[in-house]
Amino acid sequence: MRSRRVTTAAFATAFLASGWIVAGPAEGAEMHGSVAQVIQVLPAFDNPEGAIFSADGTHVFVSNAAELGDKTEGLAWGEGIGYISKLKVLESGKLEMVEPKLIDGLTAPLGMGVLPVATGTFPKGTIFACVGSAPFRTATGEAVTDPARMRTKLLAFDESGKVLGEIDTGSGSIFEEINGSPVLLINALGFDGDGNLYFADTAFGGDQFEPKFEGKPGLWKIPAASLDALAAGEKPAEMPTFLMVPGFPDGVEVSPKDGMVYVNTVGPVAGAPDPANGGIYAVSDMTAALPAPVDRDLGALDGLDFTAGGTMLNSQIKGDVPVAITVTCPGGKSTALAFDPETTLSGPADVAIRRSSGAQLMVIPELTARDSTPGDDEVTVVLLPADFDGACMK
Repeated sequence: MRSRRVTTAAFATAFLASGWIVAGPAEGAEMHGSVAQVIQVLPAFDNPEGAIFSADGTHVFVSNAAELGDKTEGLAWGEGIGYISKLKVLESGKLEMVEPKLIDGLTAPLGMGVLPVATGTFPKGTIFACVGSAPFRTATGEAVTDPARMRTKLLAFDESGKVLGEIDTGSGSIFEEINGSPVLLINALGFDGDGNLYFADTAFGGDQFEPKFEGKPGLWKIPAASLDALAAGEKPAEMPTFLMVPGFPDGVEVSPKDGMVYVNTVGPVAGAPDPANGGIYAVSDMTAALPAPVDRDLGALDGLDFTAGGTMLNSQIKGDVPVAITVTCPGGKSTALAFDPETTLSGPADVAIRRSSGAQLMVIPELTARDSTPGDDEVTVVLLPADFDGACMK
């Protein structure tokens, strides 16, 4: 089925009209049985979009997407001005800045994931980041129209910030060869236990180029055995595979319980066609037809992650839907997450959870799009109490 392209202008207009401000759950909303404790709000970032814990849980990495704010009329990432921050996790659960710009000079760093197994090129624990997404402009706001500058990629680095390699997903890449279009908005990624990498192309922004790219929203899989060849610029023995996902997929993660790949959709925030109206899909076979959504009508979903017990949390960014974080128990329906103290989140994006048998730490980057002052956007840190997964059984 041919997808309908959503233009950058239409996306930005609807995106900004949404306000990107979501508060706590509406009065009368069904609540999850356990309350998240807010322990820190850290205003030290520039449009933080993604967060990820290191493999050992001692550090957090935050991607600063660096939206241009009042330098453009519509939403646009700044070319070459994004960066990744490194923070230490203190005994209290709070975060302490280690390096504000561990890696800089990036365009639109968004979601991240940690490689769970070693390959010939990449050690176990290597962090992969989605980088280079449209829509973007130069750092001073000028339009970029040259399609050769459509350079989305997966950037691999270690915890010291050393770049270990990258996989090109942009113009002229093997992904364009497979799909007829480069990856336009490489938004989030997750690994399964074997090291297979899954990422979402939300597919906005292709109309900024001349000629325009026809984006194809969907889910990609890169086999673990193909990571090294792709990073070397070679054609792998086993090619990446693509599954069309309607509604413009955004968040991606693999469940620690059932091993399925979960992907959510953000279409409603941009007026984009989304048959699930903010839905969640569970994928077990990339070569089969996309199954029906496991839940729907949840607003505009952005990031998602799982607790140790398999409880799924999705961030929601549509301003007129007053639920910031949706909680979905395994096999159950979705409820709203309550915070203590009550808090307001501004564009909650790719959340990260440090999974443990006791209380679990969750980091919520707040994208706060159109904020024209860099360095003061927030990351909120919350504790999910030890009974959080158990509350799903009540």
